[in-house]
Amino acid sequence: MRILITVKNMKIFAAARIEKIIRESGAIRVSSDAIDTLNEIVTDHGTNIAKKAIEIAHQLKRGTIKEVDIKLANVSINQNL
Repeated sequence: MRILITVKNMKIFAAARIEKIIRESGAIRVSSDAIDTLNEIVTDHGTNIAKKAIEIAHQLKRGTIKEVDIKLANVSINQNL
């Protein structure tokens, strides 16, 4: 069984949390467009990691996504950037 996740222009995280991440990285002022853009990027990247983790778990004939699947998926996705 293959599960497809489609997320286009979707923002999953609270804007306040994204703004906090940016501010903790050193920004003094943050525009709402910057918050929205980072939110979309984080959501897209997270979705790609989740898709890869699902593939890994299915290859191992597991229905449960484990921490190791997420970590392996993250390494795999980041190597392809």
